[in-house]
Amino acid sequence: MQTLIKIKNASVDYDLDDETIGAINNVSLDIHTHEFVCILGPSGCGKSTLLKAIAGFVIPNEGEVLMHDQLIEGPDKSRGVVFQETTLFPWFDVKKNVAMGPRLANLPDDEINEICDKFLDQVELNEYKDSKVFELSGGQKQRVAIARTLANNPEVILMDEPFGALDSFTRKKMQSMIRTIWDKNKSTIFFVTHDIDEALLLGTKIYVMRRGEQSIIANYDIDYTHRLLKNPKEHVVDEKMYMKLKEEILSLLEE
Repeated sequence: MQTLIKIKNASVDYDLDDETIGAINNVSLDIHTHEFVCILGPSGCGKSTLLKAIAGFVIPNEGEVLMHDQLIEGPDKSRGVVFQETTLFPWFDVKKNVAMGPRLANLPDDEINEICDKFLDQVELNEYKDSKVFELSGGQKQRVAIARTLANNPEVILMDEPFGALDSFTRKKMQSMIRTIWDKNKSTIFFVTHDIDEALLLGTKIYVMRRGEQSIIANYDIDYTHRLLKNPKEHVVDEKMYMKLKEEILSLLEE
């Protein structure tokens, strides 16, 4: 697999009053093509800061974040971001929100329409393309945000706890949807979560984070998401190995 993102000994500090706070410390990892990387850890451990460093929103105080061996020095269309808050344009309808990136890229109208239809179909919202944002549920808004990001054709999709504000039923449905989209489009996803089950059921690679001198304390290669793509009704969470792995991660985070 090709390495898209390489993080080398990256640390990010924030100045808070007279104190310097280490948000992430000495992080090294690679993100490869068509990986579904989940960053798992409790609130305040630096997960979102790491995502912002990859997005180019913050620059590490130490170390490097590279894409295709080039230093990331700011935001770029090759890295699309989906936040927990959808940040949609409320004065636009659904289709105009999704079309924003392709329109700014000056693509022809026919191509823009084709892109919008493709990704609204993938998030199952084509029938809502003329609806206003305020008419949508929370889950539907997040699907629009995902379609808008996909429409820009990023090489890496960065997702910052995108389902954290949703109810459990909607969250499960969204997890299934993003798994299918990732597989169908051969996407590369970097997904921030504090939910162990979500990480296990989506990721092909999990990095476990906590606050401390070394932010990343463990990593796992797993295949539950591939198994669920083959059989969505498989009860992997009932398996002894799944429960053992979940308990192991819990123990790491509680140390």
